[in-house]
Amino acid sequence: MPKVFTALTHELTLTECEPIVVPFQGDRAGDGPLTLGQLNIVRWLDDFPDAHGWMRCALELPEGTGLDDVTETFAVLLARHEGLRTTYAAGPPPAQRVAAAGELVIHRFDTGAGPVEAAACAAELGKLLDPRPPHSPRTHPLRVALATRGDEVLAGVMDLSHLTADFLGLAVFCREFAHLVRHPREREIGQVRHQPLDQARAERRPPLARRTANALALWESVLNRAPHHLYTAASTGSPRDSLAAELCSRAAATALAAIEARAGSGRPAIVLAAICTVLSQRTGQPPGDFLTLSSNRYDSRSADYLGTLVQSAPMHVDLAALSFDRCVHQAWLATVKAGKHGIYDVEERSRIAEQAEHRRGVRFCFEPLFNNLVVGRIDSQPPETPAATALTWTPMVETDVMLRFDLFAAEEALRLRLWTGHLDRAPRDELERILLAIERLLLSAASEDLSRPRMDEVTGLGPLPRDGDWLLVDSCWIQIGEVQRLLDEALAPLPARVFPEVRGEPLVAFLARGPRVRSAEEAHALCMEGLRRRPTAMTPRRYVLCDHAPDDVTDLDAWLSRPVVADGAGRTTGHPG
Repeated sequence: MPKVFTALTHELTLTECEPIVVPFQGDRAGDGPLTLGQLNIVRWLDDFPDAHGWMRCALELPEGTGLDDVTETFAVLLARHEGLRTTYAAGPPPAQRVAAAGELVIHRFDTGAGPVEAAACAAELGKLLDPRPPHSPRTHPLRVALATRGDEVLAGVMDLSHLTADFLGLAVFCREFAHLVRHPREREIGQVRHQPLDQARAERRPPLARRTANALALWESVLNRAPHHLYTAASTGSPRDSLAAELCSRAAATALAAIEARAGSGRPAIVLAAICTVLSQRTGQPPGDFLTLSSNRYDSRSADYLGTLVQSAPMHVDLAALSFDRCVHQAWLATVKAGKHGIYDVEERSRIAEQAEHRRGVRFCFEPLFNNLVVGRIDSQPPETPAATALTWTPMVETDVMLRFDLFAAEEALRLRLWTGHLDRAPRDELERILLAIERLLLSAASEDLSRPRMDEVTGLGPLPRDGDWLLVDSCWIQIGEVQRLLDEALAPLPARVFPEVRGEPLVAFLARGPRVRSAEEAHALCMEGLRRRPTAMTPRRYVLCDHAPDDVTDLDAWLSRPVVADGAGRTTGHPG
């Protein structure tokens, strides 16, 4: 009995048919270690098991596309790109396994005889794919659904695993699919490509090995000085949630064209400069060090590489007393430099990060501040663009990131998404303020190179309000009250009190020694465990353990009068081993 699915909003009925089985045959099979990019995705999926481990795209299908056109095109691409034939083993050590041959099962749905809108049909196909078995490292990295009428394909949707490709790898697939489905005579495997097994071997040879070592050295330097969160604000008391606002502005795209012609830098660098400027105004300190995503596609063999190369990279943008055009130039230079440090062993970076976190008493968030999804002069999936500036809101998956900007388009319209996993600290009106301030800055910079005072004026965005509870320690804005709540939770039932300053030393905690806490090291270890959900806290810089707590734990003099049984920073040399 066929299953019938009805999309009432589009008056579209899809009837499930027998699936299509597409056999494929490649030139090579083999096993090998994961690439550094694949290891990065494995670590991400381990840390965030509820994250979407796949990307979805609507297939580009010209009118009159037949089933044979689609199945033949998939067969060629599966033969051409080994990543599409790869499964992954957890290990140890983790490995990738390329099959020489196999079968791709395509889900097929019949549209019936009524009129069909391709976009609505693709949206409905996506909904029908969602309940299908999810991706896992042990399953095929592709899943496809087609809407057909007879032998004609009216719409198609494909999901591709992040282990197999990043956004630019997906763009390679979509570009080649669109070409081959139109040109039957060119459906050939073609010349030998750079494949993930080749990439894994290259990363273990001296040239790339030196590059990854240099990248890790930079990470260590940055993690020893950067703020744990670039943007920190007090909680509003509302529930924590994850939400994104997307700005769509034709006027901002026109402004970008004018700035580009004057400053000589690409539009993503201009947008990044505007983001850094606005955040500098809002946080009261220059962005300095933060994370971006590096494409790691800087040579000819990576141009048509279907794999995952993108990794987070540290970036430093110096905005000290610069005009806007100079900010743009600095953002461009920072992007180029970051691209040299985008390939590294994420496991080794995690070890370095754990050491820096332990030493500094913070927890880092490794979500990038800026993610540029504009490929050359091609915008990502341009929608119907409204004539006036528009903001749209989308619920998002849970994340630790405080603010993340995703640039989707910069040609016909600026499409810039701002995402937060802390709606309790960066509420809807704050997201709107920041995005509109960026638009105002771009519009004003279109006609002249703005000075720093003029930039502050046109954005109309003052610094975040900070009362006496806030303290800047080790380049991190923290709240004393949040540190106290951390102590109360982590060290309970022992009485403990943190003081902003004691004899010139910041953030000193006094506590009574107890069975669970007999040393500064034990106190620090417990506090580190409780930090993850407290973005405006850090551990005390020093722990003073007394024999007993005074009657008034808020009285510093009373604590100072108690006998000290242990005292120290609690940072174990060489942690975590």
